[in-house]
Formats: sequence, structure tokens, C-alpha cells
Amino acid sequence: MDKWFAIVGVFGYIGLLIGYILAVTYLSPEKRRMFHGVFASMSVFILGGMILQSIGAITDVHFVESVLSAMGITAVLMLGLYVYLRQRKKQPEKSFKPSSPRPSLSVRSDRAPALPAESQEAEDEQPVLDSSSLENIFRKGFSVLLYGPTGSGKTYGVIFEHLGKLVKQEERDGIVLIPCSDGMEDYDLLSKPMPVGPRDKVRILLELEKEFPDLDQSSLSRILGDWSRVEGPLREVFRRAQKGERLGVVFDELNRASRSARNLILKAMDPVMGHYELHDFTSGEILKVPLERIQFCATCNLGASYSQTHDLDESLLDRFQSVLFVDYNAVLEERILEEEGLPPSSVARLMSVATALRDAYRMGHLNAPLSTRHLKNWGRAIAGGGDPQATARMLWVDRLIAHDRHGYPDEEQVAGILEILSSTFSPPSEGHAGNRTASPDTPSSRMPQGG
Repeated sequence: MDKWFAIVGVFGYIGLLIGYILAVTYLSPEKRRMFHGVFASMSVFILGGMILQSIGAITDVHFVESVLSAMGITAVLMLGLYVYLRQRKKQPEKSFKPSSPRPSLSVRSDRAPALPAESQEAEDEQPVLDSSSLENIFRKGFSVLLYGPTGSGKTYGVIFEHLGKLVKQEERDGIVLIPCSDGMEDYDLLSKPMPVGPRDKVRILLELEKEFPDLDQSSLSRILGDWSRVEGPLREVFRRAQKGERLGVVFDELNRASRSARNLILKAMDPVMGHYELHDFTSGEILKVPLERIQFCATCNLGASYSQTHDLDESLLDRFQSVLFVDYNAVLEERILEEEGLPPSSVARLMSVATALRDAYRMGHLNAPLSTRHLKNWGRAIAGGGDPQATARMLWVDRLIAHDRHGYPDEEQVAGILEILSSTFSPPSEGHAGNRTASPDTPSSRMPQGG
């Protein structure tokens, strides 16, 4: 009986290892975490049973029976879950198959082909920023937080555009952009390190020699070092505002800032008795500024697909009086492509591809969307006569897809993207050249067989 228990135990644990290894090898990092948790929980359960059995809290039989039962159930669940997730992963490419000629996916415009009625209704449901209302929010000095997909023009297409108008109308005196990153701490917002060049070092040493004549130059050089600290960007904003300037400060990708930096920003944005206060702990100084002299704005990317980002707690979110979602602006993108010198027909086709790929991203079939930045670079590259499909392959296709643990691209996603490009830009085949009402399931709309 003991031998039978030992054999079953070994095979049960091997089953757990197989499920775990399969998950780690073939599934995405997001799904991998699920198996990490199951395997770790089972290992902790076995360890706990061993401890209880060693101190006599449970009998040997009870320990073996409970461990074997748990391992068997867990192994079956892990293997079943792995098979289900693998089957689910193989389905997304079906959504890439267009049900109609690809140009019909283009956003509505006077020159683009019309969308089917259902697609138009879906597009009408998408939230659109009201320009006049948004302009009024900026003019009133409200603090604004914009979030949305990467490359949707949050920073320069919305915030800088509206703040820039206020600067031109002399309602603001300037804009200060503060790029945020995880390596930026609170003291970097107050004073930042700067390298001391040879000329600056000689000049500073000469001044120090006059101030400290008893110290020799070598000692002063060691004390000075090769780095110095200068005024940080947030302290600069408060100092300039103290002197009377009306400034817009923009924290770009706020949720990438470190915890200490976010805490400092939160306190700086907190209105205290009709003014903002910045506590500079590096100097012990407190800078007070009237509320109307600083307008705080920020952008961020939210979602599990954005790594190295942090959650914005309710206290920080509450400091922003306006929180808005910004999607890709099709009208702006069309104008950008026109400025690159593309004809209306090419603009419609590029927008068609962008819309289709963004839909695929929203449904979870791509790792990233085709951003406005990608679209602009693509249009610039083909404006002089470049091939749209070959240029897309060189520029952005590999940026939108998933990669396995060895770094190889997901072939299914690549094939889906190439299918959309082919059905949009490839001329109709000879067999269908004279039949414009042919079935949508033409060769050009099928998945390509090669890369």
C-alpha cells in the first residue's frame, strides 16, 4: 500500500510539473501568472501537510490521502486549463478575415467609401471630445488628466494645442513639460543632477579659491566633483509663478513616475487656503503660489498592456478636476496624412488599415494598436511613391504583434496584418477584374500563405 501511494504521488507531482512547464513555455506572460499561482499554492499545501504530519497533528494516511487528492485534482485542472487557453489562442486570426472589401472599413469622410449601417452606428457610439467645451475647461484653468491609447495625441494634439492657444492669446505665459519615469524621484523634481564641464569646473574653482583661500585647488576639485545639482522642473514652475508668470505644467505619462514623485506632485497640487504649496525638503523652503498662476495637466496610459506603470490612487485622481479619455482622432490623422502629400484615395486606404487594426487590438488579437505616430511615419514613407505593404512591413508590423519567449513573432498575427494590407492595397485579380459584385470571400481577402 505504501508503494502504491508513493507511485501515485510521484505521477501526480509529475502531472503538476507537466502542466506548469507547458504553461510557462507556450502561454503569454499574463496567463503564465495564473499557473504560477496554482503551482505555488499546491507546493505550499504539500509543505504545510508535511509540517502537520511531522508534529503529529495528522496521521500518515490522512496526509497521503489529502496530498494525493489535491495533486490529482490540481493536475487535471492545470492540464485542462492549458488546453482551453491554447484552443482559445488559435481563434483570433478568424477576426482578421474581412467580410467585405477592406476600403469599406475606412472612417467616414467625404472622400472615403461609406461604412455599412451597423459600422456607422458603432462609430456614432464612440465618445468624441467636444472641442469648444474642452477649450472652455482649459481657459477656466481647471486641472486636466487625459488617458487613452499610446500615440493618440494626448500630449501634443490636445493639451499643448489648447495651452498653446492660451499662450498666443496671452492668457498664459508659458508651458513646462515634465516627462515622468520610474527612475525620477521626488528630489529630481526639486533639484536635478547636471554634469560639470571643464570650463565650468575651472570657473567654479577660481571662484571657490577666492572664497576659501586656505584650501588648495586639488582639495577644492575633489569637493566639487564632476556633477552638480540645479533647480528641478517643478521647483522652477513654482519659482517662476511666484514672480507672476501664469504657467501650464504638463506631467507626461504621470503613472510612470515613482511613488515618491507622485506623492510630491499630489501635495503640490493640493490647494491650501487659496494657493498651491511646494515643500522643498532639499532646502527647507516652502514656495507658495496663487491658484490661478499654475494649471496642472497630465497624461497617462492605463491598462495591463502598459508595463512599468503604476496605479493612480484616488487622492491623486481627485486633484484633477477634469479626467477625460482620448481616443485616436481620425480627422486629425487624415489632416496629418494630407500634409505629408498623400492623395485622398491613399489617405482613405491608410485610415482603413488603421481602423481595422485598432479594432483587432481592442478585441485582444494584437499586442498594440497602430498609433498616430506609426500612421504618420507610414504616410511620410510612402508619400514619395513607396510601396505601402513593403513599407508597413519595415516600419510597424513587428511593433503590433506578440512574441514568444524566444523573441520570435507570432506568425498568426503577422499573417492577419498582411491579409488586411493585401486586401486593401493589392489590385483585384484578373478573374474578378470584370466582376465588381463578386463574393467578398475573394483570394485577396483570405489569409496569406507566406510571409
